[in-house]
Amino acid sequence: MKGLHLLLWCSLATSDAASRTYRTYAQAGCIGTYTEDTYQVASSQGSTTCFNAPGSAYSTSDQWCDETSSKYHQAVFSGATCDGSSTQQSFPLDQCANSVTGAADAQGTVVVTCDFSQASQPCFGRDTHAVLASGETILMTSLRSGDYVYDGPSSIARVIVNQHKEAAHLSSPLLKVEHAQGSISLTADHVLHVDGSFVAAREACVGSKLGDSKVGRITPTTGSVINPLTTSGKIMADGVLASTYPEWIAGYMLGRSTGSVSSFLSFLFPAAAQAYYDAHLEPVFQSTSRPLVRLKAALPTSLVSPAFVAIDLLIAMGFVAFSLGSSRVLVALVIGLVALVASLKSRK
Repeated sequence: MKGLHLLLWCSLATSDAASRTYRTYAQAGCIGTYTEDTYQVASSQGSTTCFNAPGSAYSTSDQWCDETSSKYHQAVFSGATCDGSSTQQSFPLDQCANSVTGAADAQGTVVVTCDFSQASQPCFGRDTHAVLASGETILMTSLRSGDYVYDGPSSIARVIVNQHKEAAHLSSPLLKVEHAQGSISLTADHVLHVDGSFVAAREACVGSKLGDSKVGRITPTTGSVINPLTTSGKIMADGVLASTYPEWIAGYMLGRSTGSVSSFLSFLFPAAAQAYYDAHLEPVFQSTSRPLVRLKAALPTSLVSPAFVAIDLLIAMGFVAFSLGSSRVLVALVIGLVALVASLKSRK
């Protein structure tokens, strides 16, 4: 089911992060001058990223915006490296509250805002490159369904569809991770292979290793996004091994079965699959992502796979309807499905 899951998870994961703005005022009551910083945080508990403002005597970790309770949460450490014991703090969103130290007269007051609508599209920057099976390096924006790309130093995977290929208007906060052999730009919740493990890009820090290349600098930026969805869920992006999943689903998806009707159809009819995604699935997923993510979170574990089997079939039916305008595609579809059924029967 990985082909379907990947299509859904990367499309629906726009709610996995929020843009958090932290405004610190010099005076109690949140009046007068202030300083402000904005960055992406998770929309669920569990992030291990450590933040420490220059010159600060404290650090924070496990920052997340809770849309349900309209609160921002964080763990506060007395040192600069998120070590030792911590104090859990919560701030009501869009309201004046005491600062991190809780001493309004000493540190001023803060207003925390979480913008869930501007959460990232968990993907790569549009200027990211991939490597075709032929060895040619090309922009990810040039990839289409059916292309074969390197998904590791010596392995190949098929592109199911290239998400956001025709949606260049989509923009998202990005992290530019510069390392000894180059750089890569991607959203903070997109998954990279860092220090031997697949983790969110925000977990990389100066000194981390992407393969054998040491990270030298990480800077926030903003840009348009792209994401070629591969059958393995992995891809070599600007020379760096990365997943095509965001952090909240990567652990569940990596290593699972690649079989699904949708993936099979994209194998048989790559051009039609890309056109179908661009014309219909892209706008549908963009407009329904948040309700569908909540639905997945609410489903009992035992119902998640059956639910996505049903969605897979609906997507496949939509593809058939989309393809009815082409008699050649429809004939090939029938032949392909017959071949699949015959193959399954022969294994019994």
